[in-house]
Amino acid sequence: MFNASIKTDAGEMGGYIARPKGAGPAPAVVILMEVFGVNRFIRRIADHWAEQGLIALAPDLYWRIRPGIELDPETDGHRDQALKTRGGMNVDLAAQDVEACVRHLRALDGCSGKIGTSGYCLGGLLAYLSGVRGTADANVSYYGVGIEGYLKEAEALGAPLLLHIGGTDAWTPAPVRRALDAALAPLGAEAHIYEGVGHAFAREGASADVPAARALANDRTKAFFQRTLGLD
Repeated sequence: MFNASIKTDAGEMGGYIARPKGAGPAPAVVILMEVFGVNRFIRRIADHWAEQGLIALAPDLYWRIRPGIELDPETDGHRDQALKTRGGMNVDLAAQDVEACVRHLRALDGCSGKIGTSGYCLGGLLAYLSGVRGTADANVSYYGVGIEGYLKEAEALGAPLLLHIGGTDAWTPAPVRRALDAALAPLGAEAHIYEGVGHAFAREGASADVPAARALANDRTKAFFQRTLGLD
């Protein structure tokens, strides 16, 4: 399942890496998983961004709990397992692991040195934390869950931030969206609300997938990475 290994403070973390076809140096993106781990949907997202010209690395951020946890939102019982596993995650250590991935990619042959993150659900929170704690050059949060609990750190935002939020996502109701806007808009963060769209709308091929919203969000992300990472 994994074809990459990333050195961290506590050992080696596995990951899935997808590379673009071009021969020249390319920017890179850390694909930050949902609560289900590095599964078929996350690998497809990594493949998508490789097709767009980025080196894409999806790290196994549950590795400190148990390496190789892979759950599927389309399988009965896996959602409960995913939420239980998420409950056992140390978010601060996970944020450190994301930064380890940024360092890994900057040193990787074929990388231009420009690194972004793109996170989904749990990963959307970690993408935000990368912006306030890490050194990535740009960060994208797709339907991030729990960012509102870390807004006291917002003033430390040190890189461009893009957020994609479903207008009917139960994890980000209107009061949460207002809190995010009040804290992050003055710092230059860019946010898009997708009206009538729920959680996980960019999970390609899943029951939650909303192809039109996914395509629009991905187009906006690509333009964002073109501006911030030098993506062709």
